[in-house]
Amino acid sequence: MNILVTGATGFIGTNLTRELKKQHKLFILGQFEGDPEKLGLPGIIMTDDIQRLADYIKSNEIEGIIHLASLYLTVHTPVQVKDLVSSNVFFGTAVMEAASLAGCVKWFLNTGSIWQNYNTMGKEYNPVNLYAATKQAFIDMAKYYSDVFGIKFCTLKLCDTYGPNDTRKKIFKLFKDYSESGEVLKMSPGEQKIDLIYITDIIAGFTHLAELLAGEEELADEYVLTSGEQIPLKKLAQRFCDVTGRKLNIEWGGRPYRDREVMVPWKGTPVPGWKAQVPVEEGIKIFVGGGGKCLIISVFTADSYHFSYDAITQPNSYLAVKERRAA
Repeated sequence: MNILVTGATGFIGTNLTRELKKQHKLFILGQFEGDPEKLGLPGIIMTDDIQRLADYIKSNEIEGIIHLASLYLTVHTPVQVKDLVSSNVFFGTAVMEAASLAGCVKWFLNTGSIWQNYNTMGKEYNPVNLYAATKQAFIDMAKYYSDVFGIKFCTLKLCDTYGPNDTRKKIFKLFKDYSESGEVLKMSPGEQKIDLIYITDIIAGFTHLAELLAGEEELADEYVLTSGEQIPLKKLAQRFCDVTGRKLNIEWGGRPYRDREVMVPWKGTPVPGWKAQVPVEEGIKIFVGGGGKCLIISVFTADSYHFSYDAITQPNSYLAVKERRAA
């Protein structure tokens, strides 16, 4: 397939494009000059010229779009409102408009967040913050294009993600840095639960759902990638110490919970045919550079292809082996 990817230079994007390009022809929609060149892939830089993007999509016969680009802010300031709306609403809407003009795009895989469903048991929309609200706003805009132009649209909502070479200020990055410095880490009381997914499981989820979208199967309008385990923050810190042999000097209650703190992550509906494979203990080992067990994963996808990869020691090998499943 010919696939256009946004947000390709981010943590998930670099891992995903590395795998997808082994089986598909990829094109990058970058936000800054030089983005496509960083990945060694053809691409175009996003501008306000939507017709130019539509012409690019049409000339390259793009069949599917994976939309990862977003501006993530836990707490925003007044001066950041414009950037949030531009990055999380306008950008995606412009891509959908271009796709509708091009006439060749069959499916659009959007990236969402469980933060769009704060403190809910079902699918009720309730944003944790303005970031989550802008993510939902784009979904509402996209429904018009999906209904009118027949572009199959699906949102994949993510929990917390981690993996090797992740420089984002996520929980394991904090634990790693503070365990090395020995400084006191001030944290909330630590009763909130966290759902963590290793990067190879994330890549497998995106790839599998993209294949489903490219097929004829009827799908829901959204799915969630979840590890299946929700771990209280205090217990997660202890697991980190047990696995790595490091010490953490944490002052629990050193800061209050955030406004609208997510105490229990939203579960949603998992991607059909996908299941997280990497235990958090093994993920921690490889994240801090301490090795990890060899965990061979086999996945039979909807189109009867068989994939095998080592989820721990070869985190970027999801599509390295592709064999036709025996009848």
